[in-house]
Amino acid sequence: MNGSVMSNAKSKNSNKHSSKPIILNSKLFFALLVLQLLNLLTLVTQFHWLYILFASIALATQFVVHVKATRQALLNASINQTSCYYPAPSILPSWAILVLAIAGSVAIALAGRELGLLLSMIHLLCFAYSLKVFEIPKRKDLYQVVVLGVFVATSSLIFVQSIYFSLAVIVLVFANFIILLRFFAPSMLLLTQIKLLSKLSLYAIPFAVVLFIGFPKLSPLWQVPKVKAAKVGLSDQVKIGDIAQLALSNELAFRVSFENSSPAHAQLYWRALVLDDFDGITWQQAAQSNRLRQQQGNNLAHLSNASNVENIVLRGEGIAYQVIAEPSFQSWLFALDFATSEQANIGQRSDFALFYHGIISQTISYQVTSYPETILAPELTPSMRSLNLSLNSQSNPKLTAKAQQLRQRYSDDRALINQVLTDFNQNNYYYTLQPPSIQNNSLDEFYFQTRAGFCEHYASAFTYLMRAAGIPSRMVVGYLGGEFNPNGNYLSVYQRNAHAWTEVWLPEQGWQRVDPTAAVDPERVERGFSSDLMQQYADLSSGMFSMQPLKTMQWYKQLKMQIEAIDYQWTRWVIGYTGQKQSQLMKQLLTSLTQGKVMGCFLLCLAGVVLLIIAYKLSAVRGKKYHEIKQLYLKTLALMSQHNVVKEHAMTGEKFAAFIGENRPELLADFAVISDCFQKYSYQNSSDEHNKSSLNHDLSILKYHYRRLRWHLWLAKLGIK
Repeated sequence: MNGSVMSNAKSKNSNKHSSKPIILNSKLFFALLVLQLLNLLTLVTQFHWLYILFASIALATQFVVHVKATRQALLNASINQTSCYYPAPSILPSWAILVLAIAGSVAIALAGRELGLLLSMIHLLCFAYSLKVFEIPKRKDLYQVVVLGVFVATSSLIFVQSIYFSLAVIVLVFANFIILLRFFAPSMLLLTQIKLLSKLSLYAIPFAVVLFIGFPKLSPLWQVPKVKAAKVGLSDQVKIGDIAQLALSNELAFRVSFENSSPAHAQLYWRALVLDDFDGITWQQAAQSNRLRQQQGNNLAHLSNASNVENIVLRGEGIAYQVIAEPSFQSWLFALDFATSEQANIGQRSDFALFYHGIISQTISYQVTSYPETILAPELTPSMRSLNLSLNSQSNPKLTAKAQQLRQRYSDDRALINQVLTDFNQNNYYYTLQPPSIQNNSLDEFYFQTRAGFCEHYASAFTYLMRAAGIPSRMVVGYLGGEFNPNGNYLSVYQRNAHAWTEVWLPEQGWQRVDPTAAVDPERVERGFSSDLMQQYADLSSGMFSMQPLKTMQWYKQLKMQIEAIDYQWTRWVIGYTGQKQSQLMKQLLTSLTQGKVMGCFLLCLAGVVLLIIAYKLSAVRGKKYHEIKQLYLKTLALMSQHNVVKEHAMTGEKFAAFIGENRPELLADFAVISDCFQKYSYQNSSDEHNKSSLNHDLSILKYHYRRLRWHLWLAKLGIK
């Protein structure tokens, strides 16, 4: 019964404390306002424009209201007041906040189809965050605002997981809790608050690591909508000039680390999409081939059994590598020919392109083994032959006639292919980032007149010629090459490495890669960019605010590589720690551990726990002893009050000592020692080395004088002097 009464009393006191009106400090509140802005900025790329408008109005309203409250508080304060305190103003009445909450929830629900489940939930969270700051009259309200801010900042990690962005989010979370401490522990020094939070964070790190490694990796219960995929990169439809526009983009596409040595640059053709339908303007995947790919590819759970793919027989030595792909909001993946993988969430279509079961909405990691010597489709089905010979001959009549002339001259397919490549090489064709515009994207105009283009120009014209000459062909888009980073021993492939080439089908040889770009500009294939193309890139990138001169400096290149290498290792080992890797790690641990090793690991973990407890106790012992000194001083005052030696509330320690000296001089010596010791550890720097070393000694002396004081008071009570 008594326990119940006491618990009820405690809960009432805590509720009363949490519902206590809050007094705001102007500097701290504006710091909270800035922090609120920073929390929301972490998700600004994902917000709907209506919410951005609402959040801007909410922030501006808060700023104006609190500026007025600060001015009024300053008018009521003295001239020498250093800080401005004022009660939390009521920005909106409760009924208005309720109306806004209902209207905002309805608006988010209506936009749910466009946003998707995840983004709808995030918009709802951020909307509550912006709305809550309209009413923070009590302590619990401020708690809620800070907690919401932490959730808003950390939710941004769903979309971006780079190490530097993650560190920025950690700093924001830290700052949120610092603001909370500054509000409710203003007497505590800022450095002390930072030390306290840092210590708590260090305590949490071992538990976080254990949970990260051992807690089951569950697949997400949401999917980021494709509508937010306004992202630079390859598309499933390619028009003449599209890839040339990507040549100026420095956005990262994916990174690759090889288990052994990397192949030569000329062999790094990263296959992404196969386009086999051409209407005279646009290359795209034909509906017929799409259905066929899905029927055949979706049935492949594990690509390691490559014999299931059109009777493929693996040949030569495999090249093993790990790919870390950036979010593309598409489903296709990147790999060298012929690619196999053992991951269940990766499939392969009949055109040998890899795809991901789902939309790549965040950074993913996958393991691939490629066999470049494998023959792709040694036999071609009638449907695929018909598909890869189809073309609109009326769209480019001159090119059709050219193909017919070549066929009359060359009966051998290989000889015809070589002749077209020779024409590209010897007839003043030019590889450029700024090709002249051509009407209706006519290949005739490009081939016979302008003769200047990028990779998709030459691949399109070559593929058209091959089909017109009766050779099954298709255009492949992906990436060529990449930049090797020696600091991290990996390859970075950027959007500027986007490339297009042709595949022709030859009897008994299957699909063969032919890159017309190699005939026009061999350096583009061998090195990535020719000297002429690099000059064009520099000219196009130059400007008043261009960083092109800085990029040429060696120290900048080294620094950039080092920063990227750190981010890559973070992505590889942390972001790339998937459920499959976790399962493999646990299996390895279970199979490698014998009974003796298990006992050893158990004892090691037990020793670690014991050491952590000891370290915690040792860190707390000094604080405990400081607390004992304070408690002993309070016990002394309580003991003396029982014997009619009462310290008034307004009395300082010195005045109380003088009072004892006048009325009870026999107690003065002992009380002076206790009082001086209390003053020493209360108002002097506790980090002083002398204080640390003499703490135990001073505490023992304090206890001795307390016992003497208690003895004197007892004797006085008995009438003995």
